[in-house]
Amino acid sequence: MTATPFAAGPLAEMRVSDLIESLAARTAAPASGSAAGITLALAAALCTMAARFSERSLDGATGLAERAERLGERALRLAEEDALAYAAVLRARRLPTDGDGAERETSLRLAMDGAIAVPVEMAEIGGEIGLIATKLASEGNPNLLGDALAAMLLAEAAASVASTLAEINVGDDHQVRSGQEAGSGHG
Repeated sequence: MTATPFAAGPLAEMRVSDLIESLAARTAAPASGSAAGITLALAAALCTMAARFSERSLDGATGLAERAERLGERALRLAEEDALAYAAVLRARRLPTDGDGAERETSLRLAMDGAIAVPVEMAEIGGEIGLIATKLASEGNPNLLGDALAAMLLAEAAASVASTLAEINVGDDHQVRSGQEAGSGHG
């Protein structure tokens, strides 16, 4: 079976099996940043569920569920934005270097800004989801402890991935701004 091309439709609408095939395909995106965003959305969904089951026993559980849901929606959008940001970097790298190269340099700098901002926001969201999950694990419905802990671990892993990708892209951005050819970045 051929992997579904990323551009064929929104990431959020892909079947899980198609998403996995798309991540495994020999294409630039979606890749690790999108996987981190999806993982954050999964962690947020577990928090939302655990909070909803904790409404009788935990003051503020409804607010936690609503917050987790919003964070999950944003994380899923960031998964999509990450692939688009990386595609912009690749397009900028393919611009001609003839003349003074100013157009290519400007395009590449702007694209790198996006490629840094998206995983930074993902890492921040991961921290927020982790805090919600921790509260649910310690104060929420004890029958959902496993779900809250899973959410915490998934958020931690995704935030770590996003942070690492941002660091890689900052390094590439530094090379671009110092006039050196940057590495391949991340996808």
